[in-house]
Amino acid sequence: MKRDYEKNEINENDEKRKIFVYFVYFVFFVISLHSVRAQQEISYKQVDAIIQEKCIICHSHTLRQSGLNLESFDSLMAGGKRGAPVIAGKSGESLLLKFVNGTLKPRMPLGDELSAEEIGLIKAWIDAGAKGPGANPSTEAAGSPAGKAALPDIKPIVPVKAAISSLAFQPGGNLLALGSYKEILLTGADGKSIGKLEGHTNQVRGLAFSQDGKLLAAAGGNPGQFGEIKIWNVVDRKELLSIRGHSDNIFAVAFSPDGKLLASCSYDRMVKLWDVATGKEVKNLKDHTDAVFAVAFSPDGKLLASASADRTIKIWDVATGERRYTLGEGLDAMNTVAFHPSGKLLAGAGADRVIRIWEVNDREGKQVRSLIAHEDAINQVIFSPDGKTLASTGADRVIKLWDATAPQLTEIKMLERQPDWALVMAYSPDGKMLVVGRYDGSVATYDLTTKKGVAHQ
Repeated sequence: MKRDYEKNEINENDEKRKIFVYFVYFVFFVISLHSVRAQQEISYKQVDAIIQEKCIICHSHTLRQSGLNLESFDSLMAGGKRGAPVIAGKSGESLLLKFVNGTLKPRMPLGDELSAEEIGLIKAWIDAGAKGPGANPSTEAAGSPAGKAALPDIKPIVPVKAAISSLAFQPGGNLLALGSYKEILLTGADGKSIGKLEGHTNQVRGLAFSQDGKLLAAAGGNPGQFGEIKIWNVVDRKELLSIRGHSDNIFAVAFSPDGKLLASCSYDRMVKLWDVATGKEVKNLKDHTDAVFAVAFSPDGKLLASASADRTIKIWDVATGERRYTLGEGLDAMNTVAFHPSGKLLAGAGADRVIRIWEVNDREGKQVRSLIAHEDAINQVIFSPDGKTLASTGADRVIKLWDATAPQLTEIKMLERQPDWALVMAYSPDGKMLVVGRYDGSVATYDLTTKKGVAHQ
């Protein structure tokens, strides 16, 4: 009886041991499965977010410390002077991980070390195969770190249009170019679509036709990374040059009257002159202390004006690149500047809501007119082709036409209140129409031959 009892007890213990072993195996299986899934869920987009925040300042297209450019997956995998930074599936052998975790010195990023969680995410991405964009659609779409709930996919009720942030009429023609997100929309004067010029990195913030109408320059770039300029052949719709210059987004471009130079201005506080034929930088004009929003050549091409957030408009000698003088009457950021067709007057305006007009020459500028013209910041001022009218648009969603010949600025008419900010305007070559581009992506054409100015959407 005792033996039977002991035998039963042994059998029960064996069963308990088996159950315990199975339980341990199960736990290890769950942990391993979780680890594999966690690795699979890591996407390049998550790693790129860390790189863009912590590393891009030293490893961009323009800086390339150690020859390494981290702006894209392809440039990351191409490596730099030390070789390939990533060996797929082998985080322990990858230079990227060795530098961010301190195995190799100096530890990166300099002065802004990654957290343990960020390092772990990079390690998991490499060990999971270091796959590029689009390799994990579900995670890419969510854009969230592994282990966190994805955001719901909320679709707009109505179609969303990108802002019209720049526009220009072809001199002597009927072609209108509209700068939008990653593309230029080409239309006729009647508003009918003609085509698109695509391939831009981001929002097209600056547009300019050459005086002969054969070339179109478009500018933008990635904020905080680089500026981009593309020059297009208008007839063939072909890209002739693609230039990466400035260390930040470009806001405006302008052709010199002879078409040989292109001026650009950027958030990086610089104004640059480019050789249109080669795309090479000719001069870098340094004197502004804040972002530069607008540039304009004088009609004879000898002077260049630039408007800046440092509250000034500066006048430059195009031939030498030297600053001639500064117009410093602005009380806030100057957003816009425009030469009169005669070249003797210059208009400027900005966040202080005042339109100012100066008499200018190659030696000095004298303010001759000023007026608080809008209830909010002024976005742009432009002279009509005949120089008789000045148009202004502001953040108050109002467009006004002014008599540019009167001793004092006199309002001729105010167009209808806009449904959204009217960011940019352009007169048709004959001066009979005014085209307006808005923040909501809409475009309106105003017939200025009528008393009220009728908009055709």
